[in-house]
Amino acid sequence: MIIFRFALRELIHQFRLVFFMVLAVGIPLMSFFTIEAYHAGLVARYSGDDRNFLVVQLSGSFGEIVGSRLPAQVGADLRSAGASVVIPEIHAIVGSSSENAVMLRGIPLETYSSFENYKLVTGRALIEGDQPRLAMIGSRLAGLRKLICGDTIQIRGRDFKIVGVFDADTYAGNEAWISLPDAQALLGWGADVSTYLIPDGETFKEGDTLPGGISIVKKGASGAALLAEWQPVFNLLLVVTSTLGVAAAVGLASILWRLAWLQRREMAILRSIGFGKASMVVYLFAQGAAISLLGFLVAGLGSLAIGLLTEFNASGVSINAVTNASVILSSLIFATCITLVGSFVPAWWLNRLNLVELLKSK
Repeated sequence: MIIFRFALRELIHQFRLVFFMVLAVGIPLMSFFTIEAYHAGLVARYSGDDRNFLVVQLSGSFGEIVGSRLPAQVGADLRSAGASVVIPEIHAIVGSSSENAVMLRGIPLETYSSFENYKLVTGRALIEGDQPRLAMIGSRLAGLRKLICGDTIQIRGRDFKIVGVFDADTYAGNEAWISLPDAQALLGWGADVSTYLIPDGETFKEGDTLPGGISIVKKGASGAALLAEWQPVFNLLLVVTSTLGVAAAVGLASILWRLAWLQRREMAILRSIGFGKASMVVYLFAQGAAISLLGFLVAGLGSLAIGLLTEFNASGVSINAVTNASVILSSLIFATCITLVGSFVPAWWLNRLNLVELLKSK
């Protein structure tokens, strides 16, 4: 307890130095915290699958998002092969630029409510028999464009009246839903569609392929593929942040060594009256932990502020930061690593010295 009080008292006396050291530790921690939060947001929005349905799509595409186009004959072939339900959908990203891009979904109005998980926020859902040029939009798209029920949203140069705003935990919250015929007419696809949904556990199974470069995957596989595409970017950012963390640990070790050296006579006195070498470890660890804890708090508050004030948007796709238990735990582990390296390295070095002899130093 004496060592703890001694360590913390010295930090208070060196307030200015501690302040800058907290920032030096907090900035890499905030970077790590923020990257992990956005990665968690990406995983939460694009992960997960629906084990009740399979998706028939063009091989190598993100069929449930963009990049797949199948002729109507594929749907007929699936029915002939024994699929009890065959549900066509269109998925595309439309717009003249990344700023006005919209994730578009064309849905069959007679069946979509049986396989799509969403919660209506305002207005009503699209129903069979609706007139053309009506749309439901996700709550995140509505918030981004500041749209409400009764407004119009322009999709590929054409106005669609918004009849409902819905909420969804997945990327569907960024989509605009219109009827399948409207989507086919908008894109000029005729009878073509992007994907077909079929029940799992019947004639086809995950991994099957069809002639013409068509594959069958789990519903939700496009999101998982998109995660895999973006993972190297997050890995690179984490490498950069880890490098900053190493620099922070080295800086912490240097500062703690300097503080301990300034108090070497006091430490030598404690050693001479019975305190062992472990007391030096406790002394430096207490200081390192206090600085890292303050840095962690600064990092957490900064990351939360960044998450609340910023949202990543590109080509109709948006990502929000999500601060969950996993993000907090991984950031705490990162802070602990900085503390351990920054504390024990100078403790090991100073314990090699004969501090009792330093009583004679001036």
